[in-house]
Amino acid sequence: MCYWTIVVTRNGEHTIRSTMESVLKQTLRPGLVYVVDDGSTDKTPGILKDFLARFKGEVAVTRLPDNGYDIRRVVVNINIGLRNAKRLGVQARYVMVSGDDCVYPPNYAEYIVEKMDADRRIVVTSGDIVGCSHPDVTPRGSGRFIRSSFLRKLGGHFPVLYGYETWILKKALQQGYRVRNFSEIRFEHSRGLGVGHGFRDWGPAMRCLGYHPLELLHRCLRYVLLDRRVPVGYLTVLWDFMMSPFSRRNDPYFRYYDPGLRRFTRRRQMIRNCRRLPHFLPFQWGSGGETAR
Repeated sequence: MCYWTIVVTRNGEHTIRSTMESVLKQTLRPGLVYVVDDGSTDKTPGILKDFLARFKGEVAVTRLPDNGYDIRRVVVNINIGLRNAKRLGVQARYVMVSGDDCVYPPNYAEYIVEKMDADRRIVVTSGDIVGCSHPDVTPRGSGRFIRSSFLRKLGGHFPVLYGYETWILKKALQQGYRVRNFSEIRFEHSRGLGVGHGFRDWGPAMRCLGYHPLELLHRCLRYVLLDRRVPVGYLTVLWDFMMSPFSRRNDPYFRYYDPGLRRFTRRRQMIRNCRRLPHFLPFQWGSGGETAR
């Protein structure tokens, strides 16, 4: 088995069918598609039942009780999928993680796997989102491929904390591996960024990971300049970053990561921001009048 896929869903009746079809129609098909349904109360269970009947042995579903909506449970559900796939004896070089609102081009998995096979230092990667106003340079949360051997090295699961998606990227970089976003291959993501959770987990996540305040400010300003507006979400991120040690201290998902990772994150950001500094000054320096990089 080359790879298998986890799909997490809740009340995805309008999107889950197209997501499943695109995952199962890849030119390089997954050995298994494992769906974790977080207590859907709409038609999602019936749609998944249809896929179970049509793709026997290729699709597995775990249905959880309805405990209401909570975006933080996504990491819990991903871990459930990882744990249950292990019990089923699933072994593959890669695992793909997807939400229930993504449609991938038929060659998506084949393209990503080819890139990862060619460079064993790449342990986490993805394509990018169609129509995104500011394409990312780091792997997206959905459409993400993770090298199984690296995930096992980290214990085989994600920490049930804010920032788990970024945590694995920082751990990869800290250990000398590479993470990539291949923006030349793109997939559709029907829900807008921040829809549902309203960015309420971003500030605490950055705090837990040890982000430097200047890095956070730079990111928010960059997106404001790109979008040419001041979305409320960015203000929310800034406020939660500052207040989360007080407002989230009784939140079980809020806990600082290990000091070594936090130091690595902050040091890397300081070096990067020092390199960016000349671009924010009214003059440039360096040989030949070029900006020093």
